This record gives sequence, C-alpha cells and structure tokens, in this order.
Amino acid sequence: MIGIHLNIDETELKVFNNGTIMRKMKEWKEIKNNANQSKGYNVILINKKQYMRSKIIVNAFLRIPLDDKSIYICHKDNDKLNVSLKNLQIKKKT
Repeated sequence: MIGIHLNIDETELKVFNNGTIMRKMKEWKEIKNNANQSKGYNVILINKKQYMRSKIIVNAFLRIPLDDKSIYICHKDNDKLNVSLKNLQIKKKT
C-alpha cells in the first residue's frame, strides 16, 4: 500500500492507493468510506467544502487538480465506494 501526504486547505491528509484516507487531528484518524452523498459517493468535508474521495485519490497519485472540471472519474466496477487507484478511470468531458 502506497501512501502520499497531501495538504488541502490547511488540512493534513495521508492518502493511500487502496482508497484509505487519514486526517491529522491530534493523532491520525481514518476517514470512513461510506455513502454520505445523495448519489452514493463518499465526500469529505474540509473547512466547509466538500471533496469527493475519488477526486482526492486522483489528485494525490495522478496530480490532477481538485478543481479541474474538465475531467470526470469512472469506477471500473461501478462500485462508487471502491476508490482504489486501480479501480478509477479518468475521462475528459466532451
């Protein structure tokens, strides 16, 4: 399992290629991956802004900016909670 340190809006994260994300509080704490959005995705709230878990994974490993609206992320197995890097596919909006 490969992990990358990431800082989003002054929030320190450890992002792993299997889809696990940990947030630095007083100690490192895993952010649960459950469907908490109306379409079944997992979103993470950072300083009152929502980020899709899959977008954070893609940002960490493929360096695609979080605010890039020209791409969308597909889940190869159609499981919206399977956000392992190998299950994510990047597509350009046309």
